[in-house]
Parts: sequence; C-alpha cells; structure tokens
Amino acid sequence: MKQVWTLTRMQLGSAFEFLNMKRNKNRKKNISVTTILVLGFLMFAFLSGTYSFMMGTALKSFGELDVLPGLFMAVTCLMILFTSIYKVKGVLFGFKDYDIVMSLPVKSWVVVASRLMLLYLINMVFVLAFLVPNFIIYGIMAKPSPVFYIISMVSLLFVPIIPIIIASILGVILAVISAGFKHSNVIHTVLMFASILLIFVISFQMQSENQIAELGTLIRDKMVEIYPLAGWYLKGIIEYDILSYAAFLGVSFLALIVFSIVVGRYFKWMNTAMSAKKTTSKYHVKDMKSNGQLKALIQKEAKRYFSCTIYVFNTAFGLVLMVFGAIALLFFKSEQIEQMLEIPAAAGMLKELVPYMMSLMVGMVAITASSISLEGKNIWILKSAPVATKTILGAKIIFSLLVTVPVTFFTALLAGFGLKMGVWHLLLTITLPIAYCYLTAVLGLVINLKLPMLEWKNETVVVKQSAASMIGTLSCFVTVGIPIALLFMVSGINVLALGYATVVVVLLVSGLLQGYLNNKGGKLIARL
Repeated sequence: MKQVWTLTRMQLGSAFEFLNMKRNKNRKKNISVTTILVLGFLMFAFLSGTYSFMMGTALKSFGELDVLPGLFMAVTCLMILFTSIYKVKGVLFGFKDYDIVMSLPVKSWVVVASRLMLLYLINMVFVLAFLVPNFIIYGIMAKPSPVFYIISMVSLLFVPIIPIIIASILGVILAVISAGFKHSNVIHTVLMFASILLIFVISFQMQSENQIAELGTLIRDKMVEIYPLAGWYLKGIIEYDILSYAAFLGVSFLALIVFSIVVGRYFKWMNTAMSAKKTTSKYHVKDMKSNGQLKALIQKEAKRYFSCTIYVFNTAFGLVLMVFGAIALLFFKSEQIEQMLEIPAAAGMLKELVPYMMSLMVGMVAITASSISLEGKNIWILKSAPVATKTILGAKIIFSLLVTVPVTFFTALLAGFGLKMGVWHLLLTITLPIAYCYLTAVLGLVINLKLPMLEWKNETVVVKQSAASMIGTLSCFVTVGIPIALLFMVSGINVLALGYATVVVVLLVSGLLQGYLNNKGGKLIARL
C-alpha cells in the first residue's frame, strides 16, 4: 500500500501542481486559483443543499422522506459513471508517462491501484460537495439517531468505488473496440457519446408521470433492483442494519482489490491493444497543397481537438444534449409539456427560458479555456513562428465558433419550430446563444493565457482538472446567471427587452476582451 500511495501522491502533484505553494514560484496566483476553486466547491455544495431541501420538503409531505438519501446516492453514482467513463483512456490507460511508470520497480497491480486511486480522489470532491449537504438536510428534517451521521460519513468513502470500476470496464471496452479502426479517436468519441446517451435514455424511461411520492418509491425500487449495493447502503444508513452496511463496505472494498489485481495482470496487454494503430499499404504521392496562415492554424486546431476524445467529450456533450432536447420539443405539444411538468402555461415559460438555457449550455463549451495549455511543451513553436499573435489567437477563437455557432443556430431553429415561436422570440433564441458562443471563446482564451498549464503528463489533467478549464466552464453560471436572476426577481420585466439588452452587453464585453487580446496577447504568449 505504501507504493500505491507514493505513486498516487506523485500523480496528484502533477495533476494539481498549482496547489503546491512551496515549490511553485507564482504563489499569489496559486492562492487566487485555489480560492476560486474553493468558492466553486462551496457554491456547488450550496446548490446541492438547496435542492435537497426542496426535494426533502416535497417527499416529507408524502411520508417518503427516507427516499431522499437513496435518491441522491443514485444521482451521485450516475454522475460518477458519466464523468469517469471518458477519463479511463488517459488516466487509467494510455497515459503519457506509461513507459516511465512501468519501468519503476513496482508490480502492475500497484500502478493500476494508484491510477484508480487518482480517479477515486477526484470523484470524492464531487461526492463530498453533493452528499454532505444532503445528509445535513435529511438530518434536520428526519432527526435520526447520531449513529446516522457516523455511518453515513463513513459510507461516503465507499460510494464512488463501484461506479468507477463500472466506468473503467466500459471505458476499456470502448477504447479496445475503437483501437482497431483507422480513425480510432473518432470511433472512440462516437462510441462514448452513444453509450452515455443510451444511459440517459434508459434513465428517462425509468421515470413515471405519477405524483412525486410514487416517483420517489419507484426510483428507490428501481435503484435497488439494478444496483443491489444501493439496497444494502439504504438499509445500513436508514435502518441501521449492521450486516447490510458491512456488506456494502466489504463488497465495495473487495471489488476494488479484485479489479486492481485482474486488470494488473492484463495491464500491459490492454495498453498495447488500446494504442494499436490501423495501418495500410495503400499510399499515393500527391501534390502538396499550401494554405494561408489563418486557415492552416484553424486546421491545426481542428486536428488537435478531434484527436483528443476527452477534449471533444468534455466540451461538446452539452451541445449534443442541447440538440436532442430541441428535437424532443418537436414531438411534444404544449399540452403534453404542461402535463409532464404539471405547471400551467409551462410551454410559454419554456419559450422564454430556452434562449437562456441554450446560452448556459454553449457557455459550458469552453474549448479555448484549454487550447493554450494543450500546446504543452510545443508552445515554443507558436512563440517562434513567423505569425502574428493576433492570427494565432484568432484561429483558436474562430475554431471554437465553427464548432458552436452552427450547432447553436440549428438547435435554435428546431426549438423555435417546436415551440411555435414568434419572429422576435425566434430571433432572440438565435442571437443570444450565438453572442455567448463568442463571449465563451474570447473569455476562455483570456483565462487560459492568465492561468496556463504547460507541464502535464496526460490531457485529462488539462481538460478536466486545470484551473483554467474549471473556471472557464463555471464562468457561464455567472454570465448567464445574472440575466436569469433578473428574469425571475424583477416582476413585470419585459422578457424580449431583457434578452436583447443582454445580447448587446455580451457583445460589448466580448469586444472589450477581444481588444485586450489584440493589444496584450503578444506579451501574454511571450511570457509562457
């Protein structure tokens, strides 16, 4: 276990280098980044507590309050499964320093266990932020025995284990299947999207249109049926069944040990299988084509983007869900939407909220927030290239717009047709999210230039754990949250006037940030 912890600590130091205040020279910047991330954690915990209170109040009125811990445990496991399945390739397998790590005098299962521990610790942050507020709210409402707090907090350490193992198995299967194809990264990305969407579809099919009490019971029964360990978990923390609680802890820990040993035995073979490349003997000499500087840089950005599965998945999944949501609107009439949500005039409210919901989704597509960091040690090529800084940064912004704007425009048309929007509502649904596409691209680039991460061993660290990517993704909750708050807090506000005023403000801020990049971009890149 000492070797496992040593390797894990080394990987944590690489993944979260900015937390090492003593060794890093830019201490003030690291403190600022850490403060922002802590505030983000607290904000997420506050949202979890608020949602727990709302759900708990509704469930308590129907006498189903005991469903609350199980419901949040199920959601947590699903979220861990979603967010871990695409981290497998790059964290557990196919990591950049594979040759160096495997040359160390340690057994393969130790390497596997340390990699699993890295995934575990990353997911524990989410588990703590999501479940601890839930336990507190449940404790206030149900007033359980003090034993509840002890056993529930201990159980937190074991909740992520099985979902991580399942995600690892699925990730390995997807990676091995796609490795044999010529365009393996494209195939892997498509399979990843398909598997996650399939899980979403299955999850939605489990829902019922009955009252919330019946829905809570249904969720609990389905969860126990699909995931038996959830039944042991609930009996342990709600009914204080010691045998069930011990079974939950023991099976989770034993599964981790068995998985590490089994995967450790075939670890080298799996890495070889996933790194296999499709080759062909058909090669024809063709004329070499030349492009202008801007077009060549945009093509470079496209190749870099689509060659990294986790980069595409982390930034484009919101766009995919946005499109599927708009397609769903085509098949539901206004009466059906109001019946499902059990809210009168829900279709009209949805028509007003769609532009902001789309803006929130495109705001989370922070492609440029990682584009500088992903240059890594090759950043010297851009710095020494005879190309204007304005052109280099412009290519990154344009590529981000090429990804987001067409999808946003198509989605807006689908949503407008599905909700039978008028001309002005449809125009707002198109212009507002597109304005946020531009803001997200420019703001993400500014953030990444201010908080670069050029020394990394795998791309997952940059895309998922770097300060720039986290802040770039979370910033949309502020930029989009302000007009949404005004929409709900100011009574009698003109929805269209607020929307078009937001478009103007967003474009003005984007223009100021663009001007800042044009003037200071050269100095920011030079100091990297």
